[in-house]
Amino acid sequence: MRWHLGKIAALALACIAMPKAEAEPLVTISCDKPKGFNIAYGTTLVERADAREKKQPEPPPKLRGPTEDGYVGTPTFVIDSNKEKMTVIWAEPPEDVELRKRAKELNLPQLPPPPAAEATVVLFFSEQISAVEVEPWSITTYSFFPTLRTAFIAQQAMQPGSKSTTQLATFAHCEFSWTNANDHHR
Repeated sequence: MRWHLGKIAALALACIAMPKAEAEPLVTISCDKPKGFNIAYGTTLVERADAREKKQPEPPPKLRGPTEDGYVGTPTFVIDSNKEKMTVIWAEPPEDVELRKRAKELNLPQLPPPPAAEATVVLFFSEQISAVEVEPWSITTYSFFPTLRTAFIAQQAMQPGSKSTTQLATFAHCEFSWTNANDHHR
């Protein structure tokens, strides 16, 4: 009996100490370029520099916009089967790849595509899936509507050292690819 209990205890300890297996993808969401509007509140660098140059007080903050805006790339989102995490991947559209090649030929500086990011899924229903990505100085929210094949992506941010905040609110058409056809009905 003692040997048996020892074996069970060792097995239980091994199970606790083992890292959890990564979750499988549940749904992959591929979207068009998100387009929308940007609003900003604050004072611009130019306004502050003009005031300093003219030895005047800094102008008070004001609301600017909305102005048309959007993301340059096309996003793909992969939600894990635990419905806890979402990987966010931005891809360059073909026209931007060509521009990057041309810029490289001309030795012009270029920005690399953004790295993949992770967001936390906060709501998962068949009619709506929402996630939040938190970074220093900004937060991005993602809301997907599978039956409508749409997404809203919004970002609120402040650049360190600036006296301005911005909000970008965008919309995109999306395709939803479920690993198991019945998963979206859960």
